[in-house]
Amino acid sequence: MGRGSYLELMYRMWNTGEAGSRERADGRKAVMIALGTLMLFGGGGGLPFLEDAEDVATGFGQMLGFNWNAKKARQDFLERTFGRELAQFMDKGLSGVPGVPIDVSGRLGMGNLIPGTGLLQEKTSYTRDYMEMLGPAGDFVSRVAEGGKQVLGGAVTGDASKVMRGAMQMAPKAVANVQKGVEMGFSGQYKDTRGGKVSDVTTTEAIMKAIGFQPSSVADIQEGNYLRQQAKNFYNMKSQEIRALWAKGIAEKDQDIIARARAALKDWNTKNPDQPMVANLPAIIKKAKELQRDKADRIAATAP
Repeated sequence: MGRGSYLELMYRMWNTGEAGSRERADGRKAVMIALGTLMLFGGGGGLPFLEDAEDVATGFGQMLGFNWNAKKARQDFLERTFGRELAQFMDKGLSGVPGVPIDVSGRLGMGNLIPGTGLLQEKTSYTRDYMEMLGPAGDFVSRVAEGGKQVLGGAVTGDASKVMRGAMQMAPKAVANVQKGVEMGFSGQYKDTRGGKVSDVTTTEAIMKAIGFQPSSVADIQEGNYLRQQAKNFYNMKSQEIRALWAKGIAEKDQDIIARARAALKDWNTKNPDQPMVANLPAIIKKAKELQRDKADRIAATAP
């Protein structure tokens, strides 16, 4: 049953029976209990449509030139107002309580009900959003493609561990979880799909992973890394856009274009004072010289 189906079920429960009847009252009581359970296990971050609204707000902020993330802003506000421990509970429910080994907020939350809202944001890749729109089939295709690439790469280089990682990525989720849990138990580490260490884990966390639950410590690290990487990517994208515009102005000897680039740089630094951007003039001049060369020459100059 998809998350949208859960929402439709609550709608039917809310409107069941005749107005004023005991059945209508019981149905609405059941909906409130369901939402209370959702809040307890998934936290406020799992409320219906919250993640979708945050995607829209983040995308709108980016359009205005702010390197800002609505989800991180919400989490930071809760921590400043209520302290880290209480903020974690409010955001993630029981998963945010210190000492709880597993994260269930992602599974029980209904914040992401509208697929593809991430397309409203400026990113270096929209693969994750397109796969989300395809649902389970998209996830399967993505895992097979990535896993198959690792298997082929490992087979060519003779890297058996890479072949195994690729095979597990293509395997059914339950099988992959068992394998991952066993690996965590022996190594004492949680590793990403490329074999890089994410964090140290306990035996309890390894067992929880084997039966299908993500360790809370790992979930927190991955979420934080994702938000930081997203901010870094947006910064780099805007930096490249401004430098490319500046280089174009120099190459075409157009002072209006150069003025637009300077204004864009000033606007960024005004709106994002904690993420200052500087004009790397030597790199911009080099880019301008490249723009004045024929395309074939530019490609030849960068060829190995």
